[in-house]
Amino acid sequence: MRKHPLIAFFVLAYLLTWWIYPVLKISPLLGIFGLFGPALAAMIMAAITGGKAGLKALLSRVVRWRVGLPWYVIALGLPTVLSLATAALAYLLGAPKLLQVGALTIFDVVLFVLVVGEELGWRGYALPLLLEKRSPVMASLILGAVWGLWHLPTFLVPGTPQYGLPLTAFVLLTIEYSILMTWVFLHTLGSVLIATLFHGAINLSQGLFLGSLDGASRYWLLSIVYGVAAIIVAVILGLRARRGFADSGWEQVREPT
Repeated sequence: MRKHPLIAFFVLAYLLTWWIYPVLKISPLLGIFGLFGPALAAMIMAAITGGKAGLKALLSRVVRWRVGLPWYVIALGLPTVLSLATAALAYLLGAPKLLQVGALTIFDVVLFVLVVGEELGWRGYALPLLLEKRSPVMASLILGAVWGLWHLPTFLVPGTPQYGLPLTAFVLLTIEYSILMTWVFLHTLGSVLIATLFHGAINLSQGLFLGSLDGASRYWLLSIVYGVAAIIVAVILGLRARRGFADSGWEQVREPT
């Protein structure tokens, strides 16, 4: 585990999440506990490879909030803008209404907060390790694919929200999300807090503005809109990688966890 911490983390993240799916027949709400699989895996690996100091460094990313107001606006606003753009694209392609605003439930708000259980693992632990030897774009591609496939049982277990929906479109989406989140991550000193806000805003904005679209159409249309944004950001990341990230707190992001 010390020799291959990244692989060990991914295996643990899957194992500590997928054990819950056989009991989802009792209640799909039990899936909430699966959100903490990546966080638990990250804390275990940080403790094994870095001891108390490693665990403290990992958890410090959750409270890293002094990153500048514009990045809060981007984390919360960009997913909202892209969801609205997807609604507009759906209308142009024949959807009956330009926009149908849905209602948010307390469950949506709870999920907004609990995605920190994912982000402590994906962005807090895995992304810095990936960035040590890979470009930001390549790191995003790998993490996005692993993150997407981590959801696999929710596409196979009846009763879960994503059952029967196109997994390919979803994995493409998580790769696109990952590219955008890496860009934000690098400019916020590796803040898990900002990554959590971004992730939560993705979920909330899609539930609020795209609830009238069927799941398959929503995923494919989102993948088009987010794909355009991801390509633009990938070009920016590629150019910045050639110059280095000294001006964006890159050295702090690379601190070992």
